Amino acid sequence: MLPTVVRKARTLLDAINDFQRDPLACFEALDRGLQNRSCPAKPEVLGRVVAAYKAAKRDQQLAGPEHQANGQWSMIIERKLRTFDPDSLSVVLSNFFRNDAFEGLADYATIQDLGSRMNRIHFINNMLHDYRTWCELVAKDVAALQTPWVGNPFGYFIDGTLAVPGCFRHHYMAEKAVSLLRGSGVLAEIGCGYGELGYYALLSPGVHYVDFDLPEVLLVASYWLCNAMPQKQIVLFGEADIKSVLTNLGRYDAVLFPNFCLRELPSDSVDVFLNTRSLSEMASETIDEYLRQIARCCRYYFLHENSDKPLERPGHTEVVASSFSIPGFRMLSKTLSPWKAGGGRYREFPVPARPRGC
Repeated sequence: MLPTVVRKARTLLDAINDFQRDPLACFEALDRGLQNRSCPAKPEVLGRVVAAYKAAKRDQQLAGPEHQANGQWSMIIERKLRTFDPDSLSVVLSNFFRNDAFEGLADYATIQDLGSRMNRIHFINNMLHDYRTWCELVAKDVAALQTPWVGNPFGYFIDGTLAVPGCFRHHYMAEKAVSLLRGSGVLAEIGCGYGELGYYALLSPGVHYVDFDLPEVLLVASYWLCNAMPQKQIVLFGEADIKSVLTNLGRYDAVLFPNFCLRELPSDSVDVFLNTRSLSEMASETIDEYLRQIARCCRYYFLHENSDKPLERPGHTEVVASSFSIPGFRMLSKTLSPWKAGGGRYREFPVPARPRGC
């Protein structure tokens, strides 16, 4: 018992010392980041995303078990469903960063966790650690991290920019994926969270972006991206014929479809496939199905960051990412994820199928 107490005390002291030594660390920057910045939902966007969600839920019933919420996501989706009251959906989506719609999408902490002084210190330390890591890896001004204030986001202000939790790794992975595209092509993602990574990728004009996700998560991403990038041509589920859209991806900026539509993608239609921090959380049969589809559809690279330790969660043990097997692909490297969230269990895997141009 005593060594445990000593270790915890040392961890707390180290966190306080890190906070006191960092010139960018201050509670005022966090207080500003926690301020309410809610905006009412736009009726035209809300109507589109709700119609797409209802269509996805209707058709999900006909999909196989591998396309249902499973693994760690079973309980997450149950909690989201309790939040998605049709009578209050407008309020829920316009504030999703601050309610259970954000369940499973947060790095470091949810806003509800930031009441205690020590939790605030840990949050600030983690944000600033990842900010400096991002500066070293990406070498851009912090203004590159700015995203629209849709969904009442919270975070930490750095040099006048609101950095939301997870933005550093989202931007880094988007930059890496676009570099693998060589600036243009089709980037497909399985599980985009609320859509920030896709947003950063779509800032490159030659990128056509496709996301496949569970309907409850897709609802949030569709709301965020359609509001964040109103100038982009974004197609939601039910708005056009599925096969027609997926065989003509170059006509659209972004396509946001439920996960069971992945099997409708034409072979060799995607240049780079991407997944971050979700495959390991799924049931093995779902992982196998997704990897088969990636092998069929992806021409060049599968870039993913997933857990490489069999961490036990309620109702699920995370599947070790090193065990993923994709026919026709070879693992290029395995590197330790540099980001604070995740307790050191994540690894980054760029997996090429064959050299581009062959």
